[in-house]
Amino acid sequence: MRGYIASVLLVAVVAVSSVYSASVATPTCGGSTSSKDIKLVKPTNPPRECEYRINAYSKYVCQLRIDFAMTLAQPTVQAQGGNLFTAECTQDYFEVNGLRLCGVETWQHIYVPFNATAGVSRVDLLIALANRAGGSSLPNPEWTMEVTQLECPAGAAIRDLSRSSKQRASSINDGFLVAPPGCLQYFPNSKGVVKSFNYNEGAGIYPSNLNYAICFRRDTSTTALTIRSYFFHVGAEASASTLLTDSSCYRSGSSGVESADYLMVPQATLVDNDKRATYFCGATNKDVVISSTNPGPLLVLFNSNEFYENSDSGFAFTYTVK
Repeated sequence: MRGYIASVLLVAVVAVSSVYSASVATPTCGGSTSSKDIKLVKPTNPPRECEYRINAYSKYVCQLRIDFAMTLAQPTVQAQGGNLFTAECTQDYFEVNGLRLCGVETWQHIYVPFNATAGVSRVDLLIALANRAGGSSLPNPEWTMEVTQLECPAGAAIRDLSRSSKQRASSINDGFLVAPPGCLQYFPNSKGVVKSFNYNEGAGIYPSNLNYAICFRRDTSTTALTIRSYFFHVGAEASASTLLTDSSCYRSGSSGVESADYLMVPQATLVDNDKRATYFCGATNKDVVISSTNPGPLLVLFNSNEFYENSDSGFAFTYTVK
């Protein structure tokens, strides 16, 4: 399993690097740039707030892809009364477009809409740090981010474009990496590894109040998405030998999935027992295989409600698009 994960991670890095040009801007805290390829690194003595201003590279810019590694303070677990807790990024955090992330990340990525054609001219990225004076127990903050401004020429049919397509206007070659609208994460390769935010090899916790789409590339021959989960601790009130599904994912006393933590997989089947399900939760380190034959966009959705449970460590799975 480890060898497989290492190989698919290498493929993902190569795919991103293939569009990463030799001319890379490296602005410091408080700086701005309109370069297509940008690298952001923590300075030796970072300020409490480090903001980077990303100006549109061209009128065709439609998305930012941000690949990042960071070490920040873990989410703060706060009591809300009635034996209820939340997990929020309140001490250190990385913030963009209303999303806050914190904790430990080893080369995660996100997509940020950037519609230059509609007049959006700038996106701001913020790293906020807690006060570490007086011998704080918080970790030393670190971050490295690679930002790519992805372009979508007017009239381009994104899902028909491949890495080597000759249909692109001028010298724009971003089609392979451009995500479908609404996807916070996008995996264009046919196989890879997906981990929840602040997974930290199973030692982290995911923040409360997340709701986002993880998307995969479909082509004309695609028939299924296969997920092999090897770590899954999402919204479970007790450990189980396999994943819980659908109504079992509702929080005690709740009648709806809107107040649950879950991974939603459209038109899914648990391969081991041929059970059909849509919502998955539970706590297990056993390999569990899920197959999705959804005819539309290839995606899964992750949701975390406002409450934190001790087992909310996240998930890690390999995927294959067939």
